[in-house]
Amino acid sequence: MERSVNMKLIVTLFWSLALGQVVGYVATALAGVPDPELWTTIISLIFGLFVYLFQAVAVKKEAKAN
Repeated sequence: MERSVNMKLIVTLFWSLALGQVVGYVATALAGVPDPELWTTIISLIFGLFVYLFQAVAVKKEAKAN
């Protein structure tokens, strides 16, 4: 069980980082401003952590309802 939770967190953070970098690059390219890679990375990881925690809470509440 613990290993599954760790892998879900790692995969969620990896994909949030990858997709966040793509979105950040495209958005800054369209705006014509330099790409702040460090801030894009930090915001992507925070958003990925938020999504992971939201999913963990939502699944627990759904399981209790059944």
